[in-house]
Amino acid sequence: MGKVGTGWSRTVSSQIRKQLDSVVSPKSKLTRPIRKPKATWVEPKFYADVEYRDITSEGLLRASSFKRLSRNDKS
Repeated sequence: MGKVGTGWSRTVSSQIRKQLDSVVSPKSKLTRPIRKPKATWVEPKFYADVEYRDITSEGLLRASSFKRLSRNDKS
């Protein structure tokens, strides 16, 4: 639904990377293929809490801000 351009620091970014590195997958888990040759795919074990003001007519988040990465214990 778009990109989140604010809400984290270098420290938080490093912590997120460490968490995601623990669940790297050899291939995408998406149902529809996307062409991203340099992508690093991960198992869907986390979700991002994102705050936003609105959703645009194109279905994108407006004024989005990252809050935290949480583990999805149901996956």
